[in-house]
Amino acid sequence: MPVPYWRLSGFYGLYFALIGCIMPFWGLYLQYQTFSAEDIGLLLALFSFVRIFAPNLWASLNYSLDHIIAPIWLMRLGSLLMLLSFLGFYWATELWHYAVVMLIYGFFWSAILPQYETLTLSHIKDNMSTYSNMLLWGSSGFILMAAGLGWVFDYLSIQYLPVVMLIIMLLIVINSLVLPAAENDDGNINVDDDINDTGHIENTFEAKSSNKKIEQSRAVKIGVCSFLVINILLQITHGPYYVFFTIYLQQFNYSNTMIGTLWSLGVLAEIVLFWKISFFMHRWSLRELVIGSLFLTAMRWFITAYFADNVALLMFAQCLHAFSFALLHVVSISYIGIFWPGKRRLHGQALYSGLGFGLGGAIGAMAAGGAWSAYGTSAVFSAVAVIALMALVIAYFGLPKENKLD
Repeated sequence: MPVPYWRLSGFYGLYFALIGCIMPFWGLYLQYQTFSAEDIGLLLALFSFVRIFAPNLWASLNYSLDHIIAPIWLMRLGSLLMLLSFLGFYWATELWHYAVVMLIYGFFWSAILPQYETLTLSHIKDNMSTYSNMLLWGSSGFILMAAGLGWVFDYLSIQYLPVVMLIIMLLIVINSLVLPAAENDDGNINVDDDINDTGHIENTFEAKSSNKKIEQSRAVKIGVCSFLVINILLQITHGPYYVFFTIYLQQFNYSNTMIGTLWSLGVLAEIVLFWKISFFMHRWSLRELVIGSLFLTAMRWFITAYFADNVALLMFAQCLHAFSFALLHVVSISYIGIFWPGKRRLHGQALYSGLGFGLGGAIGAMAAGGAWSAYGTSAVFSAVAVIALMALVIAYFGLPKENKLD
């Protein structure tokens, strides 16, 4: 079956263009609606909180209903419900209205990405170079939207942001309708294990001795737990960035155009890294890449904490987004293929999205909202830099040293 490269790439372009609306400007839009910093942190925490269980629920639906409805139709249904639920913002007037709509919208928004990821990786047979090339289009969509809206909102009111988001969601629905299903592919993975719906591992490794079986079982459990905890901590560190970075830059009198440019610069660095991903993947182990990226993540937050008024240093810190997100994401996708092979990949994707972006994102957003006013911006970004170093220590001791488990 030929790979529908442009249609899959088109989804990433649209999905990350939608993120290019949410991350730089949704907090600003909520501020325009007269919500306080604590309210904004709460609302975005709810948006992340729903990601804890939504991907896992949809993954379970895929398995339980696969004889009734094809997984691709569940993905299409999720896209349509995402669009329809977002219309609720035109009804919302109170804080609890926004909270309800963000929970419902966030549920469907977060559920479709793991399904698309699984579909994509099935089509491309886990080819990380092709996957990175597709993510280039996602990064390009983010840049165009973040930079373009930054310029637009210097002249027009941010009240028009929901209209832009609705148009993008409609295009995502259309894209889902023209994508073909992929052939089932169990892959050729070095690990043969059974993973139940909650992500617990029942190892069935072939080994020459019972001692080796026990050793490999322990390595898998430690590796999986370390992988998930690292991603939770990583997303906690991004909480202040995703929720308050735009508002933070406004305190230094940056224009909306400049703010959009700074957001775009980080994603432009992503594009360069995706383009040269083989340079990193062929020279260092997955564990080494995680350790190095987490060190650069900590450096990024320290610079953001104390040098936000220095444009050159802030631009350098934004370029480190290539490591704090892009490289760590590609490495995480590789780890998912190791820990959750074949048809179990969707559960791995769901756990990665739910615990990392969901639980970690919710904790980061909630904590940022409460600490922002109480302790100040420098203290908040310094704290998440320390958390990144904690994740580095876990990666050093917990992740497998080789890119396989046998």
